[in-house]
Amino acid sequence: MKILLLGYSNLAKRRIIPSLKKIKNLSFDIASASSVPINNGHKVWYTNYIDALNKSDADIVYISLVNSLHFFYANKSISLGKHVIVDKPLALNNTQILKLIARSKKKKILLAEALTFNYHRQFLYLKNAIKRNNPITNIIMKFNIPKPRKHDTKLSNKLGGGCFNDMMSYASEINRIFLKKNISIKSFIHRKKNKLSNSFSINTSNQKIEFYGFFSHNNEYENSITLSSTNYIIRLDRFCAPPPLSNLFVRFKKNNNIKNIKIKKDDIFKNFLSEYFMKLKKKKFNYYHNKILFNSRFKHDLIKNYR
Repeated sequence: MKILLLGYSNLAKRRIIPSLKKIKNLSFDIASASSVPINNGHKVWYTNYIDALNKSDADIVYISLVNSLHFFYANKSISLGKHVIVDKPLALNNTQILKLIARSKKKKILLAEALTFNYHRQFLYLKNAIKRNNPITNIIMKFNIPKPRKHDTKLSNKLGGGCFNDMMSYASEINRIFLKKNISIKSFIHRKKNKLSNSFSINTSNQKIEFYGFFSHNNEYENSITLSSTNYIIRLDRFCAPPPLSNLFVRFKKNNNIKNIKIKKDDIFKNFLSEYFMKLKKKKFNYYHNKILFNSRFKHDLIKNYR
């Protein structure tokens, strides 16, 4: 099996390519319009994205470009009959998402958004701990980063930057996994500076679980989730971006007794890609559609009701 990596982003260099190299019987091409070719284990290096799509014999296209280009190249890849993975966000609006879903269904293409935080073994521990204990009643999630440096694509409206486009996928995915349905949006505070999304906070509920999320592009780094029940609390750090080379610790407090559970290092991108290849082999082309549609509608409802 072969992947064409469209874009030589920082994420591609740090996480995607190292994970691709860990998977047996997998090769990859790289296309970059701005980077000088570097020997990074690839087969062919292209300097033009359209040329790469037309010439590469890859079965799958992984799109790791600026957000504003996701839809165009995902749509182009589908039209060429290639299976598609896209960095989050998959596209910038619900109309684009629906079009990609419809076209991928028609052409039997496996379309996926690379939202990978829940592919770490710490997430499996979290779900199992909840199953063994009382149901959770509230979730507090925080993902804050310092203000991006000048010329960072996160600071460009034109390129689909901003905190909302960058981080909203995490909030919607947690709602999908834990609140599931009958979700009401209690509040949504969206702050902008120079028309660019700077931070947002969100409160949702399904009558049984209350969710509070805080996200920012202008704060000291913080990346955590805390889930509470009537007699226990579970806290995970580095939750949205768990490092592949470090052990992590889950803090579990029950009846005022605290345990720090060591979680062995894990590679979320390798785990996600392995699942994707398995679903492709089994021809489960619609596997990720419900996940994509939930998250897209969740974001759409926020934008529609809280302009």
